[in-house]
Amino acid sequence: MKNDENSACLTRQDRIWDYYQNQAPEAFAQSKPRLDFLIKQISQKMLVPMPRILNIGVGNGYFEETVRQRGWKMQSLDPDKKTINRLVEKGFKAQKGVIEQIPFDDTGFDFVTASEVLEHLDDEQRHKGLQEVARVLKGGGWFLGTVPYREDLFVNRVICPKCEEVFHRWGHQKSFDAKAMRNELEPFFEDVGVRTTAFVPFRRQSVTRAIKSLVYLIRAKYGANLATTSIYFSARNGQ
Repeated sequence: MKNDENSACLTRQDRIWDYYQNQAPEAFAQSKPRLDFLIKQISQKMLVPMPRILNIGVGNGYFEETVRQRGWKMQSLDPDKKTINRLVEKGFKAQKGVIEQIPFDDTGFDFVTASEVLEHLDDEQRHKGLQEVARVLKGGGWFLGTVPYREDLFVNRVICPKCEEVFHRWGHQKSFDAKAMRNELEPFFEDVGVRTTAFVPFRRQSVTRAIKSLVYLIRAKYGANLATTSIYFSARNGQ
């Protein structure tokens, strides 16, 4: 018989995030191209010299470090207390919380970013979360982010040898294709853009590796279901 207490602990999202963000931050080593891409998108869309940004889901803090170098104003939101404390100790503005209950006032941000976050949420959490994102965005503000493309959730299922609970190793609960992502966003936002891409590094690579990265990028843009393929979404608050 399974131990219900152990089972609940192991499958809770906060335990999974706590482990990867505090005990295994190297798991986010491949996120740099993806986060650099989002920062580039902000720089192209911003209408003021110092936009106010809310980043939901901290990871290893690379996004925060890079945004601070640009002088932009930013708040970070994450459900993990240790992660938030670490950012605060470094002088960042950060607060513990979840996307479905964003602890900030209405229309306070020019951008909200959520990279590799929505796939962690169940249907009710995503619905409430998108409502909250629309609430805290200024009129004309942008919601930008990424999710894995057509992820086979079965592939990353693991079993706990102690309680025998089966769960996704990253805590993912939803797999998206472009249509599903658009359907999630359109009830809350205008100018919804959804496209497949791959976030692969090009800098400081050999010619051969750079060519391979380019091939991956082209294949991902045409919807190839590769391990590196992601969905990039952008959505404007029309209120």
